[in-house]
This record gives sequence, C-alpha cells and structure tokens, in this order.
Amino acid sequence: MKLNFKKLEPIQYLALGGFVFLLIASYCSLFFQEEWSGTTTVPYYKIVIPVINIASTILCVFMFLFPKNYIIIYTALSLECVLSTLTGIESLGVYLFSLMIILIYMNTGFIGKKIKIIVALLYLIFTITLLGVIVYGKSRFWMALGCTYFFACAFYSIILTYKKKLKALIPAIQQELFISKEVKLPKSGEVMHLKDYDISDRQKMILYEVMTNNKTYGEIALKHNLSTSLVKKDMTGILKYFGCKNANSLKLVLSQFVLSIE
Repeated sequence: MKLNFKKLEPIQYLALGGFVFLLIASYCSLFFQEEWSGTTTVPYYKIVIPVINIASTILCVFMFLFPKNYIIIYTALSLECVLSTLTGIESLGVYLFSLMIILIYMNTGFIGKKIKIIVALLYLIFTITLLGVIVYGKSRFWMALGCTYFFACAFYSIILTYKKKLKALIPAIQQELFISKEVKLPKSGEVMHLKDYDISDRQKMILYEVMTNNKTYGEIALKHNLSTSLVKKDMTGILKYFGCKNANSLKLVLSQFVLSIE
C-alpha cells in the first residue's frame, strides 16, 4: 500500500513515529535483556517489558488505521508512560504523559466539569506512579515530579498566550470577512457545538468534515454517497447562514474553536 502523506491525519503521523520507536523498544527489550536488568527493578522484566512494548506497537497500527478512535491513542500512551516511568526512563514517561494531556486538550478543550475532573485525576495517578522512581534515587523522583508540573504550567501558559492573541485578532477578521452578527459564536478556544446552530444535519456533517478533517467537496461526496453539486449547494447555504463570503473566510474564523458534531 502506497501512503499519501499529504492526506494523512495529524494523529497518523504520531502513530507512524510511535510504531518505529516502539518497534525499536520491543527489539531492545527482547534481545538486550542483560543491559535492561541493571537499569530496572520491575519484577519479571524479561516478560513484562517486551509484552507491553509489543502490545503498544500493535496499538500504534490501530491508531494509524483508526485515527479518530482516541481510546486507542490514550491507551497506548498510558501504557508507555507508566512503563517508561517504572523501568527507570522517567524522562520519557513524563514526556509521554504530557503529550497525552495535550492531545486530550486538543480534542476536548478541557470544556466541562467532567473533563477537568478526569485531567485532575490523571495528574494524581501519574504523581502516584512517579513514587516508583524513588527506588532509582530520591533526586530522580523529585526531578521527574518537578518536570511534570513545570510542563503543565508551560502548556497552560502557551494556551493562555494563544487565546489572548487570537481574541485580539478574531474581531478584526470577523469585521473584514462579514461574519453575521446574528450568529452567536462561543469564546475562542471553546467547543463549538454544531447542534446549537440552525443548519441541517447534513450541513453540520459537511461543515465538520471540511473544518475538522480538511476534506474536499469531492471527498465528502464520495464518503457520504452524495453528489458533489449537492455538497457545494449545502456549503453555499452554510456560508449564507454564517454571513461569510467564502469557505476560506469561514475556515479562518472557525479555526479558533474545537468543533463538535454531537
């Protein structure tokens, strides 16, 4: 199968990188076990480490095939961040955990009390996991703990900076692109629930595909068994509803939100 890298979803690049990394990790944990024995205190490391690495490698294949199934993504990252931490590679564990939190934010915007509680619990669980690093030295535990929460603050700082700059930019864009004042948009960075807008279900699907999956009209027509002309007609209706002069203008304005079709 020939890959068209231009059409890959962002998460599929992560899956490819993870597959290569975990393939190497699986090989090392199988054929360099004597070297591993001096760096880890995990019982049955000769079985546990290779099995988890191989399982995560397989999960990367499923991540590539099903890039919209975030459960697979979070499972692979959870397994590897815990394994890396407990086997003495805590710097990698901290990085993988931080990456998982970033992906959760990108997919949810941390909108809603439930998501915030889940993220808080994840930090608590990972903090407890870091206690396993103490066997390698107390200083390594404290450094890993400090890095975890430093990365959290750094990430939050980037989010706030991005939102601040975007808020200053969007009103000017809206005025220039003639976005209808009658359409109430959420605050930048928040989830935009398409169900709250007075367009048809098919139009919501088309808008979601264009914005989230970057699909062309032809690709949307093929995927959903529609005619290209019908997709274009529906998109014209969407532009009219939002009071936007063209699709690129609409994309530019809506890019500040996390779109949800549910």
